Amino acid sequence: METALSVFRNEKKYLLSHGETLLIRNSLDKILTRDAHSGSKGYIVRSLYFDSVNNIDYMTKLAGTQIRKKIRLRIYSPDADRCKLEVKNKNGDLQHKVSIWLDRADAAELIKCNYSVLVKYFEDSPEAASIYKMMVLGVYRPVVLVEYDRIAYTYPLFNTRITIDMNIRSSESNMDLFCEKPMYNMIMNDMDVLEVKYNEKLMGFISKTLSQFNLVNISASKYCMGRKVFCDFEF
Repeated sequence: METALSVFRNEKKYLLSHGETLLIRNSLDKILTRDAHSGSKGYIVRSLYFDSVNNIDYMTKLAGTQIRKKIRLRIYSPDADRCKLEVKNKNGDLQHKVSIWLDRADAAELIKCNYSVLVKYFEDSPEAASIYKMMVLGVYRPVVLVEYDRIAYTYPLFNTRITIDMNIRSSESNMDLFCEKPMYNMIMNDMDVLEVKYNEKLMGFISKTLSQFNLVNISASKYCMGRKVFCDFEF
């Protein structure tokens, strides 16, 4: 069973109105294939984000620092028997994402800040040791649960992946990644997020299709948007 994955790619984000989302979905359905999980209505993505005791990842994002990172646990169903521990390192539009599959029980322990559960993954994944060191030294702990509905499109060349995330919601009080029905606050009631991800270059026919919508590349972080209560209290 695959335990770790390391991916380098470009990532660009755009905010969409609901009307733009419908138009772009219609256009992408004509030229790309939806991934196997999307179906007609998409699928749920749920992430539990961690940050250091001094909120360094949140602060560097707000400051617009060129080099930054995020650490999260991710599942696609609350009854999942394993989940992904991911670290996203970003340098502008260039992203390096490391993903390690954890057993459900180990993820539950990590949520309790029992970092030692990562030790068993050292042999199969050298990245696990690096993440362990990072979390221990930074005293990382869970800070926000973020969930949304996603439709994803894929194209084989240059590992192209385009996603549309809708109904983005968060909780800063419930850190139970596997909770059946968390109580959320809506982050974005009238906007969706389009993400365009690829290695090396974006195919011309995809770029041409997207260019008709006059999209503006932005730095949109669901993690930071999800921490509204913390932001209002802190600032």
